Amino acid sequence: MQTARAMSDLFEANASTTSRYVHACSGGHEAIQTALGMQLTPNDWVSPYYRDDCLLLSLGLTPYELMLQLLATGMQAIPSTGIAMGIQYLEKQGLTKDDGKQKPVVVCSMGDAAMSEGEVSEALHMAALKQFPILFLVQDNEWNISAQASEVLPNDASKFVKGFKGIELKKVNGSQFPECYATVKEVIKTIREERRPFLIHAKVPLLGHHTSG
Repeated sequence: MQTARAMSDLFEANASTTSRYVHACSGGHEAIQTALGMQLTPNDWVSPYYRDDCLLLSLGLTPYELMLQLLATGMQAIPSTGIAMGIQYLEKQGLTKDDGKQKPVVVCSMGDAAMSEGEVSEALHMAALKQFPILFLVQDNEWNISAQASEVLPNDASKFVKGFKGIELKKVNGSQFPECYATVKEVIKTIREERRPFLIHAKVPLLGHHTSG
């Protein structure tokens, strides 16, 4: 968490250089990200979003590797769900090795505003219908670029996901590490054992600007 803050301060101090690439930092989101990253294993799959500095650092990425994200873009909901679909297929076909390792979990991390995107709905539909082993982590700081959530969204992720029967919802205060850690531990354990989807809706503050843009 301290490393992520130091990187954020470095970006801010060099805004004239880093502003050529839009970047966002994890300020306010650190607890939920670290609680998740600490509990994943090398056989899990993670599709992070642009604010996941702490998640990636807790997985073992170096600051240098993390800074390379300034060159990257993309929407991860459908590809993440596709990975979960592939894992399910291999398991159902008996093509996975029983080597004593825990069964993999797929994590798709995103902000709450992304829930308004069509590809996210597609991903949720298939995850709910086919019961994929995937965790959708939604970090809700109540901002959608320069607009407050109330200006652009009728509901937050916790209400939206209730329309997808088969995805279990957990809500946490994303600033409280013990609560985040316990909730993530319970969810990851259930996905590993029962092979079904979850959505964690984590309420977090936005401690800085939305992005350098």
